[in-house]
Amino acid sequence: MSSVRGNAHGLVDWSRRDPWTERMADMMERHLRPACQANDLAVEELAEVIGPLAMTALDCAFEDCCTIVWNDGTNLASDYLKRRGWKETAINRAYIEALRDSVMSLHEVSDVRPGESFLARDLVRGGEPVRVIERTATKTLVAWDVIAARIVTVRGKVQLTSAVLAVERRLAEEILGIFKRAKDRLPQETVEILDGAAPDLRARIMVEMADPEQLLHSAASTITTVWLNDAIRRHLAPMPELANTDGDPLEFMTLHYRIAPAASPADIATALARVPDLRAEDDGAHWTLFAPGSFSPKGGRRKRPADPDVGRTVHASLSLENGVLKALVNSEARAARLRSLLDPALAGLVREPLVERITPEQAMAAHGGTGTPTPPRAPEAVDPAALRAALHEMLDRQYSKTLGEPVPMLGGKTPRQAVRSKKGRQAVANWLKTLEQTSARLPVDDPLRSYDYGWMWDELGVADLRL
Repeated sequence: MSSVRGNAHGLVDWSRRDPWTERMADMMERHLRPACQANDLAVEELAEVIGPLAMTALDCAFEDCCTIVWNDGTNLASDYLKRRGWKETAINRAYIEALRDSVMSLHEVSDVRPGESFLARDLVRGGEPVRVIERTATKTLVAWDVIAARIVTVRGKVQLTSAVLAVERRLAEEILGIFKRAKDRLPQETVEILDGAAPDLRARIMVEMADPEQLLHSAASTITTVWLNDAIRRHLAPMPELANTDGDPLEFMTLHYRIAPAASPADIATALARVPDLRAEDDGAHWTLFAPGSFSPKGGRRKRPADPDVGRTVHASLSLENGVLKALVNSEARAARLRSLLDPALAGLVREPLVERITPEQAMAAHGGTGTPTPPRAPEAVDPAALRAALHEMLDRQYSKTLGEPVPMLGGKTPRQAVRSKKGRQAVANWLKTLEQTSARLPVDDPLRSYDYGWMWDELGVADLRL
C-alpha cells in the first residue's frame, strides 16, 4: 500500500522533535493503550503478539497526530511545512497537506482492478463510490472487503495513505453502531454543554457537530481501538476445540490397506458389498460409509427422498487404486467404527492397515495457516467447462433452497422474511456480499469462483443495494 514514510520521511523525522515527541506519545496512548489494557497486555508486548499489525496501528496513531490541532493552535503537518516545507518536492508538500486535512473512515471496496485501482464507498458519510488509484493493495483486495483508511486527493490523484486496516464486516457493523449511538446522544450532550449559550450559537454548533465529517475528525482512535482489540483477541485466542458432527475431536486419518498377493480388486468389492451402511459408487472403485440408521425427516413431514442415503452423515470415504484400499475419516471414533466393520469383512484379503494422522493444526500449517483445505482438482478426463456448469447448477439448487431457510447472519430469519424490513434488506445485502467476497478469495482456477450471485439479488429485490 502507499506509504506515508515514502512520501514524507521529513515529516516522520519532525515528529521526533519537541514538542511533537510528547504529543506523538500521547497519540500512541490514545490508539494503543485501551485495547492493550482490555487484554491485559503491555503496549511494549504488542509487536510480539500481533506481529506486523502493530506497525499498522502505529501508522494510524502517526497519521492522526498529523491531523490534530492542539490546544495551542499548532498542527504537526502545518508546523513541518512552515519550517521545512521548502525542502520537499511539490508532490510531497501536496501529499502532506492532503494528509493534514484527511479523516479516517470505513470504506466498502468494489470493482477491483488488480494492480490498478478499486472503487471505495464511504460507509459513514455515504455518497457515490470513488475510484482510488492503488497498485499493491488491489492484489489482495476483493469486492465487498471493508477497509478503514484515509482517502486523499493529491494533485488530482485519489489515493490511500499509509494506515489501512482490513476490517471484517461484523467489526465494521460494530464500529458503525458506535458512531450511530454517539450521534444519537449528541443533541442532549450538546444542550448540557452549551447550557446558557445564545440560541443561534447553540443551533449552529449542533448542526456542525451532527456532520459526519466532524464525527470522523475525532473518531480515528476509536476505529483503531476496536480493530486492535479484535486483532489482539484473535492472536491470543486458543485454538478452538474442533469436532465433527458426532461431537468427536477432529483428527484427519487415512487408513491404507494393502491388498494381499492372493486377493484381487474383485474380491475386495465382493467383501465390501456385505458391509452395512457402505455404499459403492458406479465406478466400483469408490465407497461411502454412512452413519448407522437411515434418513429421518424433521417432524416426519418432509417427503422421504428417492435415495435412502440422502441426509445421512458420511463417516468415511474409501477408494481402491494400485493395490491399496484407502479409507479417509475425520476422528478416532469413526476410524474405530470403520475398522470394526472392515477388519472382519476383509480378513485374509488385506494386510494390517498403515494409519496416517494429521491434526487440524498441521492441516492449517500445510495451507498457510488459513484453515482452508486445498479444493480438490477435477479429474483430467472431466471437461473444466462441464464441471463448472454442473457445480453452478448445484449451487443454483442449493441457494434456491437457502432463500427459504433460516440464516444465522440474518438473526435466524430466512432471506425472504428479512427483506420485508429496511434493516433486514441491508442485512440480506451484507449476507450476499459476504458470499461473493468468499467466492472471490478462492483460487483463480476454482470453478466456484466464477459463480454469479446476481440472480439472488434480483430474486430478493435488493439489487439496488449492490453498489
